Amino acid sequence: MNVMSLLSQISFGTPLILAALAVLPLLWWLLRVTPPLPRRTLFPPLRLLRGLEDEEQTPAATPWWLLLLRLLAAALLILALADPLLGRTPKLATTGPLVLVVDNGWTAAREWDARQELMIDLLRSAQGRPVAIIPTAGSVPIGLLNEGEAARLTKELKPMPWPGDRAAAAQALGRFNFAVAPSLYWLSDGIEDGNSKTLSDALHRYGNAGIFAPRQLPMGLLPVTRDASGFALAAMRAKAGAALDVETGAMGARGETLAATRLHFRRGDLLAKGHIALPMEVRNATTRLAISGEESAGTVQLLDRGAAQRSAGIVSENASSESQPLLTDVYYLERALSPYAEISKGGIAQLLDKHVSVLVLADVARIASADLGKVKDFVSHGGVLIRFAGERMSGGSDELVPVKLRAGGRYLGSAMAWSAPQHLAPFDSLSPFNGLEIASEVTVTRQILPEPSADLANRTWARLTDGTPLITAQAIGSGWIVLIHTSASPGWSTLPMSGLYVDMLKRLLALSAGTPARDLAGLTSLPPVSLLDGFGHAMSPPADAMPVPAKEFSRVRVSPQHPPGLYGAHEVESALNVLHVNDRLAPLQIGGAQAYGNTHAKALEPYLLAAAMLLLLLDAFLSLWLRGFTPGKLRWTAAASVAFLVLAAPHARADEATNMKAALDTRLAYVKTGLDDVDSVSQAGLTGLGLVLRARTSYEPLEPIGLDPEQDDLSLYPLLYWPIDPREKSLSPKGLSRIGDYLRNGGTILFDTRDFTLGAVRGEASPGELTLRRLTASLDLPPLEQVPADHVLTKTFYILRDFPGRWTGGTLWVEALPPAPKNGAPPARGGDGVSPVIIGGNDWAAAWAVDANGHFQFTPSPGGELQREMAFRFGVNLVMYALTGNYKTDVVHAPALLQRLGNDRGPQ
Repeated sequence: MNVMSLLSQISFGTPLILAALAVLPLLWWLLRVTPPLPRRTLFPPLRLLRGLEDEEQTPAATPWWLLLLRLLAAALLILALADPLLGRTPKLATTGPLVLVVDNGWTAAREWDARQELMIDLLRSAQGRPVAIIPTAGSVPIGLLNEGEAARLTKELKPMPWPGDRAAAAQALGRFNFAVAPSLYWLSDGIEDGNSKTLSDALHRYGNAGIFAPRQLPMGLLPVTRDASGFALAAMRAKAGAALDVETGAMGARGETLAATRLHFRRGDLLAKGHIALPMEVRNATTRLAISGEESAGTVQLLDRGAAQRSAGIVSENASSESQPLLTDVYYLERALSPYAEISKGGIAQLLDKHVSVLVLADVARIASADLGKVKDFVSHGGVLIRFAGERMSGGSDELVPVKLRAGGRYLGSAMAWSAPQHLAPFDSLSPFNGLEIASEVTVTRQILPEPSADLANRTWARLTDGTPLITAQAIGSGWIVLIHTSASPGWSTLPMSGLYVDMLKRLLALSAGTPARDLAGLTSLPPVSLLDGFGHAMSPPADAMPVPAKEFSRVRVSPQHPPGLYGAHEVESALNVLHVNDRLAPLQIGGAQAYGNTHAKALEPYLLAAAMLLLLLDAFLSLWLRGFTPGKLRWTAAASVAFLVLAAPHARADEATNMKAALDTRLAYVKTGLDDVDSVSQAGLTGLGLVLRARTSYEPLEPIGLDPEQDDLSLYPLLYWPIDPREKSLSPKGLSRIGDYLRNGGTILFDTRDFTLGAVRGEASPGELTLRRLTASLDLPPLEQVPADHVLTKTFYILRDFPGRWTGGTLWVEALPPAPKNGAPPARGGDGVSPVIIGGNDWAAAWAVDANGHFQFTPSPGGELQREMAFRFGVNLVMYALTGNYKTDVVHAPALLQRLGNDRGPQ
């Protein structure tokens, strides 16, 4: 009964081809009368002559079971060509054209395969009729399509990352004139958009329409809120129902999950809220948050690239005024900066010791002489100093200001002043604030004026409507000094209570990330940098994606001209997301919809073709066996030998070429993990470090090389970089032996556990350190110690106090020194005094990594470009340390060298 039921569901798209089955008896007869090829047997010729008989021999016929096998293969081929289907295709309601209205906005991404399968089934049922396909998102094809055009469009049709427009689809449908009543189908996404009745009425003008909807309605992720400890999340669903848990993850730049949490929908609730707690370093590495298992643009919330948090230190003279906190500078600065920076408060020296990226001084008129030099050094190495005016600064300031200031202040709009409060003038085209919208309610009632000078115009970034400077700036070394000529609190202006205040500080934070001021000045319109497709996957901007005016960015909704994604310039890329805070989903208000998947017909052609090919392959092997070709023949061994030589020779030549490169030039090398995402960063990181080495030292490394410890000769490389990842496979005993020999014979390996790249945990329980212990458990590693303050690694080329990479704060471990001799000489150690093992977790390769255009691939956190510079300095020290040994501690030969130098000079 089950077999008969299954057979009854089989149909054929091209049944006329089944007539070829009638030829099978003729094929049987032809195969029957054709003898098989003669069997070949090796024997001595005299044996043949001894039993020679003069009789005609009748050749043997092909075995019946082989004939049956071949007929079965031929029958399967005929059935496959007849386009067999398992299941019934939908029966069209009329004999007219087929009309498909397809919802393909972002809400249709869920179960999209089921929609395409239904479209294919409906096209099969159309059997060559004209077809009209009207998508609600994207362009509508003009006129009716033939069968081939419709099939091609069905395969190419994808969900778009913006909402569908059913009103436009209804207008497109109204432009068709059908001579015969069409068969109408609406493949909906099950979501109400306010125009479903308009489309339904347009369909009913031509007749009844079949409506389909998904079994499970799509979900959405609302905008993410940053707080001091992580991200606050809110997900929504379209229809209230039973309790439900959904997992939401924080994703990194390579799609890796940095952290995850579960959001719980209570029974009957449409919203679920949750929180992901992350340290600042991991928050900075987060590029998006998404609902796991829900691939659509609406379940993704991209983060502003400028939202990568910096470490900002705030110093204020009135920070202790807790009786009226709403009047303090610190309150307004914290409120504006906390979504984009990790805030620290304290003294200047204390904050600089924390390696902040931005130092904000609110009404600090004169920096103490003990701190002045430190602040100058901070700015010259890439830091940003932001200063606000106030009562104390009106009496004069120190030298760390962009322009010389007048004593006293200017009052506007007070009882003692003639002039009214001033508004801000439009920003100049060269100002980093160019493109920001200036609200009309922003006014200034008091400011500190600069002394006139030739450089004043070039150093002015913002002016009042009367032309007087409000913000001035000066580049010092790699950093900036910025002075805002009014207070950080509303005492002198309404600027701190406006959104412009936040936007301006956000752009100043971008200066600390290395973004040139000229790039910020060009942001009057924000061009697309990276966009999302309908499934929420990143893609390159298409040609028709338009820039968004900077002043309108906060009000723009996603559309075909402005798809969701990142818009802007380096480190100030703003995220345009599908969903806004007040958006909600609701189920479709049209009844009588069928579920997708109920009428799908499965094509059997590929399965029948595969079965026929397997039978023909079996026939070929059986025919060879009947002719005497057995596996024991030497020809199989010869063939295998030839194949081995052909396959092995290129590898041998490649290994020889790799070794030749290393022998001729000392190259940087890394251990290949077998993980493309990790190995590509190692390659790019050592490439970037090599460029710095060529520019700053006499060592000119060529392209770095990836090595496999199981196969490659490691002895030719003085230093190996080994990134640790939990996905790495453990080494074989042979590989461990080769690593042990390499370390004993003077090689050095930098093990990088990449703690914050792999997760939010640092220390012994981090994924990197757990994996390192697994990989090196069988190695005889020397005892280790934290790098001493006077270790040669701290002074090989640069004087260093710490060793940051993409992250900072981790501990660096080296081989522990043996006790020093009593005569004061340095302790003796093999390997020219170089530690064979160096272990850390700051992900140095990511900090060094550059792409093919020389652009950095990752942003160090929290220190930005200043931290990257220190990472490069550590890399230079590391390479010099591995190449030259512990030469700076070798004082044994110093007297002899000085004596020789003196003898060479001769008598004076």
